[in-house]
Amino acid sequence: MNQHDLSDDALLEVVSDGSEPEADEPEGGVIILDPPITENNQDYSRVNLAEPTIYHVLSASQVIGKRPTLATVYDSQIRLVSLVAGIPERAVKRFPSSVLDRAVDYVSAFEEANRRGPDFEASDLDLRPEKVILFAKPIPGGGQQFSEMRLREPEVSERRRFKVIEGGATVQDSLKAEFQLVEDVSGWNRAALLRLPISKFVEASEYLTGFFMAGQQTGKNSL
Repeated sequence: MNQHDLSDDALLEVVSDGSEPEADEPEGGVIILDPPITENNQDYSRVNLAEPTIYHVLSASQVIGKRPTLATVYDSQIRLVSLVAGIPERAVKRFPSSVLDRAVDYVSAFEEANRRGPDFEASDLDLRPEKVILFAKPIPGGGQQFSEMRLREPEVSERRRFKVIEGGATVQDSLKAEFQLVEDVSGWNRAALLRLPISKFVEASEYLTGFFMAGQQTGKNSL
């Protein structure tokens, strides 16, 4: 199911306390299954992939748990492909393993291409006082339509809230901390934010957390 078809309430479950394409797309968005896979009397001959939203990525991260293992990370990849392609996990688990690898490479590329590398320099950080991200197609949520996101340096209270959530120390907690930070600074409705393409979400998060990283690059204490 496409995330735009989900109700606001259904989207919001993924960031509740109790819950466990704007960018150029890489090649490989359609994978042919030959022979087709049959699951519950449904034939699957094509895997139609697109850019994940932050909703998809958060949902997939739920299965990793507090102590990631190779198996739980693989389970997360299975869920991500299932959500993006709209194919049940039981059917995805019957894919040839190389097909899943291709699908994971495709859906993961949107986030990975926009994350800071481990060897980033202070000069790479975007520390402008304001950043505006525009959307050619407005994103709905909460009865509103959002066509731009305005960001600025986070305030101390916003950074502290980020740290509290990040302190849970799971993959999902890290994503939720970023989500809360983007929500606090942008003022976007939460349901609309969950519909954000992952590349745009990462662009926003990397800008905001860049202010936290600047001290590390200059020798200051930025714990």
